[in-house]
Amino acid sequence: MLTKEELGRRLRLARFERGMTLKEVAARCGMSATHISEVERGKTSPTIGALQRISEALGERSSQFVREERLPGVVVTRGGERCKFYVADQDGKPIESEIVSPGVAGGSMQVFSWAAAPGELTVGYPMIGEVVLLCTKGMLRITAGTNESHVLREGDTIQMRLDDGYAGVNIGEDDAELLAILVSPTLFTV
Repeated sequence: MLTKEELGRRLRLARFERGMTLKEVAARCGMSATHISEVERGKTSPTIGALQRISEALGERSSQFVREERLPGVVVTRGGERCKFYVADQDGKPIESEIVSPGVAGGSMQVFSWAAAPGELTVGYPMIGEVVLLCTKGMLRITAGTNESHVLREGDTIQMRLDDGYAGVNIGEDDAELLAILVSPTLFTV
């Protein structure tokens, strides 16, 4: 069973990782810094509503903090164990992606890969965070937000904020492959 001390430790670690003070979290969630400090030190258990407000102030889902299992600090993902998942393009067509590295407890980074057939379009929707895209095969046009466009060839990278999303289209004659390194306060769970 998750103890209030462990819950507090997880919340405090998340706050430190985001470089936030108690006062900043308190201002974002409408609670007192003293109460948040008591929760972080395991002196009191937060109500469900208080946990949700603190979690939102930290840019996380409250479920991230109350998982029963011990979240690992180191994750090794073997090549044959990578999790595949699907996202839909703007026309609703499924695009297969793969989690290369799912992230670690309290972390803010994940690595994904995907392949695109010639002419295939992939849309990255707006979110808080940034991404580094590495073209590992082929040629892609990446449009950051709605206006700035760049062509990536094998070995090229682009790093950008995700506030306005992005789109990638394979403009080559062969399949293209991309590696995406995502840094965000809210990671994908698959």
